[in-house]
Amino acid sequence: MTKSYALFLGCYIPSMQPFAEASLRRIAPRLKMKLIDMEGATCCPVPEIVRLANHDAWLYVSARNLALAEAIGKDVLTVCNGCWETLYEARENLVNDTQLLTEVNSRLAPLNKEFEGKIKVKHFLEVIVEDIGLKSLKDAFKQSLSKVKVAVQYGCKLYKSPNEKFVSYFDDILDTLGVKVVDYGAEKICCGFPLSLYSLDEAMEERSKFKLDKMQEAKADCMVTTCPGCFDVLEKAQLLLRREGIRYDLPMLNLMELMALGLGFKPQEIGLDKHRLKTDSLIAKLGLGGN
Repeated sequence: MTKSYALFLGCYIPSMQPFAEASLRRIAPRLKMKLIDMEGATCCPVPEIVRLANHDAWLYVSARNLALAEAIGKDVLTVCNGCWETLYEARENLVNDTQLLTEVNSRLAPLNKEFEGKIKVKHFLEVIVEDIGLKSLKDAFKQSLSKVKVAVQYGCKLYKSPNEKFVSYFDDILDTLGVKVVDYGAEKICCGFPLSLYSLDEAMEERSKFKLDKMQEAKADCMVTTCPGCFDVLEKAQLLLRREGIRYDLPMLNLMELMALGLGFKPQEIGLDKHRLKTDSLIAKLGLGGN
């Protein structure tokens, strides 16, 4: 049975990581997922900036995005850890405070929008494990990934999920994909994204470099994440640290890309050749040739 979702892509993936979106749109039909684009959706908005500057503005914009999904009549599917945090927490605030919901809807009324709390906000990990099911994922599998050693970058926000279940879901999916997860001892350390909003150089030196060193020591073939912010910062760190003669050349994948490879899609079909950090070594290890 096909399950339908209101797709909230956020900002980072469409603008800077199109290969992640390409992978999602490839794997969705294989897993019997129907994605309905949310026309007119804006930034979630990012909590590290907007919520700190103006909590009300953060809530109003979030509520408008939620109202767009509710008009579609489908639960929101988020593919960004930050978008999940914003929309999930905004929804929780609204459905648990009638007075606040009334106030926010009064702000949405001039836009002919209203949110009643009829839909839920779901993370991609949650949808795969709870809605689609790991068995369905395994049954759709076509390409062995057993040779790949993966360093997982969970991202801080996954630990904010109820009982940290998204962290477990990430592990469950990787186990189903058959990859080998390496323990590099710095999984819970922040990638540096919040700090990068103040100083990218400090973020690289105090956070990103430490994590990359640990992943390299663990001899990971690639890093996998579901957080576009983590992806962006750790990618920039690898590229910018080359100025100091430090090279990692560690391929970086969104989990959706790894899943797409496992489901039999070719590297070029999902845009692995569009990465700024080459993925040739990883693809060669899988026996799929270069990009």
